[in-house]
Amino acid sequence: MDRIIDYPHLINNLNEMINTLEYDSSRSGGKTKLNCDKIYYMYALKERYSKAIEKKNSKKPTKEFRANTRTWNKKEVS
Repeated sequence: MDRIIDYPHLINNLNEMINTLEYDSSRSGGKTKLNCDKIYYMYALKERYSKAIEKKNSKKPTKEFRANTRTWNKKEVS
């Protein structure tokens, strides 16, 4: 069973968490030190999810072969 991952929604949630942690860090130097690694990894996740969206949107159509006519479909990719 395939699960559908809603990447735009995940990116939106990451943006909210990043903004919250950055605001929290701006108020206290000690919290900056505690939150810096979490913020770094959230930005890395955000980049990974953005690339997944781009990859999903840029997939090329595949070649289709019709067994009964033995000809390539017009969706041919070279």
